[in-house]
This record gives sequence, structure tokens and C-alpha cells, in this order.
Amino acid sequence: AGPHRTGVLNLGMSSFGLLSVLLVGGTCILMAFHRKADGATEPAASTSVSASLRKAVYTAFVFAAFMVVGPGLVLLNKHIMDTHRFRYPLALSSVGILASMLVSHAAVWSGLAHVSAASAAAVKGARGLRVALPISVAKAASLATGNAVYLYLGLGFIQMLKALTPCIVLAVMTALGVRRPTRAAIWFVFVIVAGTMLEVKGEMQASAFGLAMMMFSEACDAVALVLTQGLLQDHKFSVIESMYIMSPFTFACLSLAALGMEVPEMVRSGDWKILVDNSADFACAAGMGLAVNFVTMMLIQVTSSLFTKIFNTVRCICLVGLGVAVYGEVVSPLEIAGYVVALLGFAGYNYVQISPDAASAVEHSVDRCMCMSKSPPPPSLRLRPEEAECLAGEAVEVDPLTPNSVVLGNSSPAEA
Repeated sequence: AGPHRTGVLNLGMSSFGLLSVLLVGGTCILMAFHRKADGATEPAASTSVSASLRKAVYTAFVFAAFMVVGPGLVLLNKHIMDTHRFRYPLALSSVGILASMLVSHAAVWSGLAHVSAASAAAVKGARGLRVALPISVAKAASLATGNAVYLYLGLGFIQMLKALTPCIVLAVMTALGVRRPTRAAIWFVFVIVAGTMLEVKGEMQASAFGLAMMMFSEACDAVALVLTQGLLQDHKFSVIESMYIMSPFTFACLSLAALGMEVPEMVRSGDWKILVDNSADFACAAGMGLAVNFVTMMLIQVTSSLFTKIFNTVRCICLVGLGVAVYGEVVSPLEIAGYVVALLGFAGYNYVQISPDAASAVEHSVDRCMCMSKSPPPPSLRLRPEEAECLAGEAVEVDPLTPNSVVLGNSSPAEA
């Protein structure tokens, strides 16, 4: 049964890799055709129909590629570490970064892409070390531990834990003084934490070391994200620019760590032969690591960053199902309940982040329910004098700053 299962996995991963390459290649060809067609002139009667058809086909390919490439890379990396027993996450992570570095530099050197003067100046000389190096160190640590955690935790459980990401990002932003979170955001973070605690309690094969490594990976990823926003907020890099500028630093960090921590053991045990014997799998992992960057960029272009975040959550849910179907992982009812609670908190967190008025409304509603309201409600909740009469038993006070309006409860100024 063991060899047969291994053969099935090898065939499945090969098919998955081929499908990923076809989807990404088809998406890139459609994108090039789309751009070329935009510059051509067409009869006015057919322009709208053909443009809509091209956009629909292109969008469908991008959606399919996004749903396949990311999970495909996760499954392939897990396959390499489990089936081939290549237990070297630093070396495995450096494969995709190396591909990104080579392709981005080749594209710039050949003239197929360019790096703007402003982007180059942002990381030139000593500023490059001061800005790009901390981001790359955090990103390298996140990638390496993010791969290593699959050796200790199940695929589905890891995807469930990723719902905790907003909590960690918010904690890092608060610690570094980047932004002060709203009370509504903090409340939804507590909901996410409560759901995650239920997940951990419901997981029957949770490893304390694996959990610690997962939290460290998420923290490093959050630090890289916050540093990128804080240090490079005036420079919006394109995908090629980001890979061209940042990938050498990240590859250097991963390579130096791998040389010191993994290569000696790899040479001593002869595990370096795994790279040679399964070169096709490692090449596919490098290509899919490169493709993830482009596909994510394409999805943001055709939709938005918010939709991409939501779609990524859907993708994580699908990976939970794959963990059960492919690897036979057992998900307890308590674990599922915790994941649902965490997803609800995740949805609420994103809602109040994109809508400050909604955050104010949630805060005021909670304050009213707790009889602790000390601030005026948002403008959308203010009532006209005739409407206030319907609120029997409510203390109503006229807002002196807003004619023909009233404020419910205490009218002290809102806290900053």
C-alpha cells in the first residue's frame, strides 16, 4: 500500500504541476494579447463585445491560476519534505527566491522590464541595507519556518491558524507605533483569538513546537509587512521591481542560513542526492514560487487587494478540505466550530478596517448596550428631533454643533 500511495502522489503532483504551468502560461499569453488588443483599433460596433469577452476570459484564467498555483506550491513543498524526506526548509525556500531573482534580473537586463529611478534610489547604497535588509531577514525567516511547520502540523490545521494573521499584524503595528487600532478592530481580534483557541483545543495531534514555529512564521511575516509599509510607504514597487530589488537580499539571508545550518548535514548524510534524483520536482517548485508572485499581482489588477484577501481565505478553506481528502487528516467538530468563529472575526475585522463609519457604529452600539456611551454616534446614526420622540425612556440632548439633530446619551466629545 505504501509504494502504491507514493506512486499516486507522484502522479498527482506531476499533474498538478503541469496544470499550474499551463494555467500561468495561458494567463500570461492572454494578458499579452489583452494589452496588444487594447492598442489596436476595432470597429465601434464590435469593440464593446470583444473587450468584454477578452476581459471575462482573462479574469476566469486569473481566478483559476490563483486557486491552483498557491495551493499547488504548498502541496508540492509538503510532498518534497514528506515523500522525498527532504527536511531542509531553508534550502527549499531559497529555490523559489532564486528563481524570482534570476527571472527579474534577466527581464531587466534584456529590456523586457525596467526599474524606475525612484525605486532604485529608495534602496541605493547604505539606505538599501538599512531598508531592504531588515525586510528581507523577516521575509526569509517567515518563508523558512512557514515551510518547516508542515513537518509538525497538518495541512488543514495550518490553514486554520492563518486566520490569526490579522491579530499578529495588529499587534506588530501597535508595538512599532505604526497605527493605533480602533476598539472595534480589537474586539474582532479577540473573536479571532477565541476561535483559534478552540481550534487548538480541538486539534488532536497539535505539536507545541509546531504551534510555536507557526506563530513565529506569522510574526515574521507581519514584521516584514509592517516594515515594508513603514519604510517604503512612498514607493509603490511593481512585482518585477520588488523581485529585482528585494530577492537578492532575501536569497542571501536564506543561503547563508542554509550554509551554516543545513548544508553540512545535507553533505554528511548524502541527502544532497535528493536534489539530483528529484530535480523535476524542485524545478517545478521554483517555477510555481515565481508564478505565485505574478498571479497574485494579476488578481489584484483585475479585482482589488480586498477581494484578493477574501479569495485567499476561500483558498485556505479549500486546503483544509484537501488535507482531509488527500492526507486523511481528522478535523474534530470543536476544531471546525473554532475555525468558523475565527472566520467570522476575520470578516468583521476586515469590515471595520475598510469602513471607519461602520467601526464607529459598532463601537457606539456596544457602548449603548453596556450603558457606557460617552461619545456621540457617527453622523449616520444621528436622529432628527421628531424621530427622537420614538425613543421612550432615552435621555436625549441636542447637539449644539449640529442644528436639527440630537445625540443619544452623554454628549461628551469622542475620544481621540
